[in-house]
Formats: sequence, C-alpha cells, structure tokens
Amino acid sequence: MLTIRPLAAALNPPAQVAAAVARVAEHLNRRRVAHRFVTGESDLPDVLLIVTGGTERLALAAIDRVPGPALLLAHTELNSLPAAFEILSYLRQRGRSGRIYLLDDSNDRSLSRLARHLEVRRRLQSARLGRIGAPSDWLVASTPSVELVQETWGPAVVDVPMDEVFEALRDADSREAERIMDHAMASAEAVREPSPLDVAAAARVTVALRTVVRAHHLDACTVRCFDLVTEAGTTGCLALSWLQDEGVVAGCEGDVPSTLTLLWMQLTTDGPGFMANPQDLDPTAGTLWLAHCTIARRLVSRYSLRSHFESSLGVGIAGDLPPGPATVARVGGADLRALFVSDADIVANGDSPGRCRTQVKVHLAADVRQLLERPLGNHHVLAPGHWANDLREYHELFVAAG
Repeated sequence: MLTIRPLAAALNPPAQVAAAVARVAEHLNRRRVAHRFVTGESDLPDVLLIVTGGTERLALAAIDRVPGPALLLAHTELNSLPAAFEILSYLRQRGRSGRIYLLDDSNDRSLSRLARHLEVRRRLQSARLGRIGAPSDWLVASTPSVELVQETWGPAVVDVPMDEVFEALRDADSREAERIMDHAMASAEAVREPSPLDVAAAARVTVALRTVVRAHHLDACTVRCFDLVTEAGTTGCLALSWLQDEGVVAGCEGDVPSTLTLLWMQLTTDGPGFMANPQDLDPTAGTLWLAHCTIARRLVSRYSLRSHFESSLGVGIAGDLPPGPATVARVGGADLRALFVSDADIVANGDSPGRCRTQVKVHLAADVRQLLERPLGNHHVLAPGHWANDLREYHELFVAAG
C-alpha cells in the first residue's frame, strides 16, 4: 500500500485541490494500486503528491523528515509536474536520490511495482537474519558487519553460537525427527548413499535447527554447517531444505550476503531460491552451471537423497529443476551495494560426480564474463521466473544511491 501525503499551495482554492486529489485517487483505483492519503505532520508518507505548483518549499521540508529516496507523484494539471521537476532537481544537486511518478492515461504499472517494492522494503527492515556460527573460513569476501547489513538493506543480524544448535540436537524430539525422516524418504525418488541412520541423524538436525530459529524469532538464517560435519558426523542440508519449504530463508556456510540475497528474492518472488556455487561457465554460449547439496524441495520436480558431496557423509539433496525462466542474483561488495542480476533460463540438470548434488545449467541474458571479471563472491541465488528488472529497480531506488 502506498501512503501518500498531498501537498498544495495556499493560493489554490480548496475545492480545486480536493477535486485534483479525488482524480488522483480515482486513477489509482483504476490501476488497482492500494493507497491511503495522510495529512498530519506526524505521518511519514511513502510518496508526496505534488497537487499544485508552488509547493517546492513544502515538499523539501517534508522530505527532510523522510528517510530514503524522495518519491514524488505528479499529475498533468495545476503545474504539478513543473514543481516536481524543480524539487527533484534541487535534491539531486545536493546528492539526494529520488524519482518522479507521473499519472497519465498510459498503461504504466510503475506505481504498482513501487507499492510492491515498498512492501519488500518494510519486510526487510523488520526481518531478523540469524548468523548461526561464524562464516566459514573460506568466505573471505562474504563477511560484512552486522551494522552494514542493517544500514544498507534493513535486516537485523542476530548472532547465535553453534553451541545452541548442538544443545538442541541433543534434546531433539525423537518423534518429530522420525516424522521428518519418514517424509523425506517416502517422497524421495531414491535414497542412494545414506543409510536409515544417516537420514535419522539429518532429521534430528532439522528438528534442532528449527528449534533455534523459533527461539530467536528468525525470518532467515545462515549456518556454519560444516561444523555439523566435523563435530557431529552429519550434515545440515536436509534441515536447510526443510526450513526453506516452511518459508524460513535458510542459507549455507554462514554466508550473510548470499542469505540476504535469498531473503530479498523470496520477498520479491514470493517463493524460495536456490543458493549455489558457480561451477562452470561458457562465455560464448552464455551458460552457467550452479550446484549445491541442498535445495528447497518445492523448487524441484523430483529429488534423491544423496551423501554430502565433499565429505561423503550425512544427507544431501539431488534435485531436478523444471526447465523455464529463472533469475540469478547476488549482492556484495565492500559496502554491500553492488549487485549482479540477470534473467536466465533453466536448460539442463546434471549428475556429475565431481560437483555438489543438485546441479543446474542456466542460460543468462547478461554477459557471463561479468562473473569472471567482477565477481561479488562465491554463492549466487537462482529463483524461478524473470525478476531482473524488478530487482534492479528496487536496488536503484533503495540501495545503490545510499
């Protein structure tokens, strides 16, 4: 929903102003853009409606109190648009970002997209992202400070020691673990390397990790999962998949930027993503192979239970993703404001013995050479559907400009 504050100059008759606001409301209703108007000084609007000319000083005073980009809604009468030009020009001269949205009779869906972006932003700003254990030692480019994550993207990062997972593992409800084990094995197309004891151990990790997530009221988490391999002889791959299927964003290896990407994409697309390692690319063909040992099972058409690739222990998931449109993205950089994003198409699944268990080949719309020349880190996120334009627009509005 757009929260809109109308601004009009005192020179314009009240009836004229009221009629203009009513026309704007009618236009938004026709476009099915949910909105409400606010008039109080204490209300912090998403958008300023420039009803008339002569509102420049009123707008600048209001914008001083509103964080983020200045979002101006203009219409084609009463000198609304020229006033909006003057306001945004002044702001840009002083390094403030913003955008003008013009109401006209074209089939423009920019305001609908803006309403969705603002909802994503609100949910990011209220989200709690759990960093369960420190980032894995090899993630040298993926360890932003908690302050930077919150300042740049919104979520609060909650540090949770891995000891809590091991304590919850010791106390895991056996009946719930058995239910998870039975479901995972029954819905799998095959169980290859793991024994029933391996699946039972992975199911107990699922119960334990879910307990920790609930205890800290986490919307997303990323886990130093290789500690489970070295200290408990099992894996977190099934647990992360299970959480994703339940709507909790779950990333691997303590990688905060990639888990943040997962969270952002889930809020944008309303579905889970696949966090994976880039394994191979072909600049000439424009293709990229991605692979990892866990994936939300609701993303795949079928799956098998395998061992974890590197350790040959525990349970990994080998799933097949249906062919079709997809998006590949990753946020990163020293200030977390850099973005790689591309529309893609899923063209093949793989079964190479030298890669993590779920393997998918995509054809990218963007130049694949970017990944070789300006990588933002290891893990990238794939989600079904073409969302690159939406993600770029959000990024330009709320992240890139600072």
